[in-house]
Formats: sequence, structure tokens, C-alpha cells
Amino acid sequence: MTNRNLLFVFLAALAAALPLTVPLSIGLAAGGGKRLSFAEARGLVWKGEIRQASLGSLALGDLSVALDPLALLTGQTKVAIKASGGDAKGAGRIALTRRSPGVERFTGSLPLSALGLAGSLTGELVARDVTAAFDKGACHEAAGEITAVIEGLGANPVALKGRPVCQGPVLALPLAGAVDDTALDLLVRLQADGRYQLEATVKTTDPAFGAILGAEGFTSVPGGYGRSSEGQL
Repeated sequence: MTNRNLLFVFLAALAAALPLTVPLSIGLAAGGGKRLSFAEARGLVWKGEIRQASLGSLALGDLSVALDPLALLTGQTKVAIKASGGDAKGAGRIALTRRSPGVERFTGSLPLSALGLAGSLTGELVARDVTAAFDKGACHEAAGEITAVIEGLGANPVALKGRPVCQGPVLALPLAGAVDDTALDLLVRLQADGRYQLEATVKTTDPAFGAILGAEGFTSVPGGYGRSSEGQL
């Protein structure tokens, strides 16, 4: 091995090792994440805990985080994360690069109320082994399974299922299901910066049920009743 190659290996190892000695609180401050707030950060960047964390109005609870030092050698920043005790729960890896943010093999749940599904309709969006990545602001990878069980549409809950897909630059989470004479479609669209849109469409032949949906903020749309919301995670 030449001296030049030895120097390259040394510099690469140094670049990977330096972040491991940085306190987690300093690393979070340097990251500039304005929407992430927390009560306390313990440990180092390579492995630590974040207490009482929130992303905007979404309570994440306590987070266990661990930086992947091998990913640094390829110019990537990936963090294994586990969230518990908050509204959003789950575990997986998060890519923090601005060019290609996303998640890898993430399994967890998020209340649909966090996406604007309010009123008497309740439920959780559940992700299983989901990988989703963006490149230069556009969705370029989507895989895994998503499900939800919605209460409030009659006596029986509605079970929904689907798979994440890329729809142009947007990550789309389409879910569909039916019970008795009622069918429900949910479509969540996520952008790289955390902005989202949620569209809920209920198809029913019962006019009395249509009046109930109207009280929930649904309006007549082709094929049924619909309601939409948008915001940012």
C-alpha cells in the first residue's frame, strides 16, 4: 500500500471516528432540526437517548439512537432509532442526508389523528418493514406494507391495507378496505420536507350514513363522500 493510500485510509477512519466522541446534545444542535424539540439528550452521537422528544406537534416520547459509523465511510449518515412512550412508536434506520432522506426497514405506528383524521373516526397507520427514500426531493424508493384499522364507520371496524409507492416526486401510502356495505379508501401523500396530504373517501349506498358523514366534515365526491387535510410532520 502506498503512502497516499495509507493517508486516505487514515483520513477516512478519522472522519468516521470523530463524530463518535461528540455529545448527542451538540450533534442535535448542529443538525439544525428546527421542528425537533426534546427535554434532554444523553450520551454521544454514536449512541444515546433523547427524552420527551416531539416533532412539531407529534409526540415521539423517548428515543434511543445509534449512529452507523460504517455509513459515514460512504458519505452517508444513518441512524438506528427506536421510539417509545409517545404517539408515534417504532424502530428502524433513518437516513439524514439532505439529498436522500428516508427510512430503512421501519416498523411502527402513527395515529391518523396526527394526519388530520379527526372526529369520531379513529385509527392508527401501521408500517411493517417499510423502506422509503427520496433523492433530490423526489421519491425514488418505496417498499413494505402498511395497514390501518378504522373505528367510527358503523358497528364494525374497517381493516385497510396497502403498500407504499412513488407517485412522481411524492411518496404515496394508499390503503383500501371494506366492511358490510361501506368501503373506505385512504391516501396519504408525503413529501421529502415532511409536508403531507391525506384524502379519505367513503363509498356507501346508505343515505342516512351519508348524513352522518356530512356531520363529520365529509362532502359529496364522485362515488361517495370525501374529506382531505394537509400539514407538516
